[in-house]
Amino acid sequence: MNVSLRQLRAFSTIARLGSFVEASKVLHVTPAALSIVIRDLEDTLGFRVFDRTTRRVDLSEVGHQYFHYAEQVLLAMRKAELFAQDVSQRKTGVVRIATTQVVTWVLLTPAFAEFQKRWPDIRIEPIDIPTDQIISAVERGQADLAINFDTAVSEHMEAMPIFHSREYLICASTHRFARRKSIRWSDLATEPIIFVGRGAELRIRSELPAGMVLNARHEVGNTSTALALAASGAGLVVCAGYVKPISRMHDLRAIPLTEPDMMRRFMLFRNRQKSITPAVREHQAFLLEYFARTKGRPVEDVMAPRWAP
Repeated sequence: MNVSLRQLRAFSTIARLGSFVEASKVLHVTPAALSIVIRDLEDTLGFRVFDRTTRRVDLSEVGHQYFHYAEQVLLAMRKAELFAQDVSQRKTGVVRIATTQVVTWVLLTPAFAEFQKRWPDIRIEPIDIPTDQIISAVERGQADLAINFDTAVSEHMEAMPIFHSREYLICASTHRFARRKSIRWSDLATEPIIFVGRGAELRIRSELPAGMVLNARHEVGNTSTALALAASGAGLVVCAGYVKPISRMHDLRAIPLTEPDMMRRFMLFRNRQKSITPAVREHQAFLLEYFARTKGRPVEDVMAPRWAP
C-alpha cells in the first residue's frame, strides 16, 4: 500500500471543510483534479472514505476512523518540516564540544551564556574528558568541536587558532616561591614538577634551552588532579595561565614562568570528514569571534580575571 502525503492532505482538507469545491480553493487545484486524488486514495485503501450526495460530502464510517490516523501522520510530518526549518535557520540543534573541565569552567561558561542569548534553542553539551582523549573524541564523532592545545593531528582534522595562554607555575601558599612575581625555569631544577597531560613534559623540555633540568615527579590526566597534588605539597604544577582563578580555591599561587617566556597556543578542532550542521557552524563561528576579543593577548589577562573568585 502506497498512500501519498498529497492524498492525505487532500483527504484531510475535504474532511475538515465538508466540500470538494472549498477544499480545491485551499489546495489550489480544480474540484475535478481533487476528485481523482480521492478516488485514487480509495482505490489504494480498498474502501470509501467519503459518502457523497448532491449537497453534502461526509466522512464514511470507516473514513471517520481513518481520519484519526491520517491526522497523526500529517501532524508528524508538520513537526518534521518545522524541525528541518528550525535547523536550517539555526534556531535549534545540539553542539557537543570536548575540552577540559577547567576550560569549560573558567573560559566557556560566560561564552555559553552569551551564545544562548543569541540562540536559545541550540543546546550546548560540554564533554569533559582527559586532555589526551580530546582530539580522538572529535575523530570518533563523539564531539562536534574540541578545544585543546596545539598538537599534530591527521589531515582530515581542521585546527583553527582560538586563543593562547602563558605558562605558569602553581604552588602552595606556603612554598618558598609563593611571594615571587615571576620564576625562571632554571629555578625549578631541584623542585618536584607535576605535568598535566600525556606528552606535556616532552613538549616543554623541547622548548627549553638544552641542558636545563626539570625534575618530573608526576604526569596526570587533568588539571584538577594536578592542583590537588600541589595543594597537598606533592609538587609544583606547570600549566596554562587561565587556571589562575580556580587555583585560588585551594590557596595556591599562580606565578608566570620566565626565561624563556613560553606561550601555549590553543586550537578549535573539527573533523572535516563529518558533516557540519548549521548549529555547529554557528557555534564554531561564535567561539572564534568571542575569543578574538583577546586581540593577541594571553586569554587569562583578558577574560579569566572577570570570572575569578
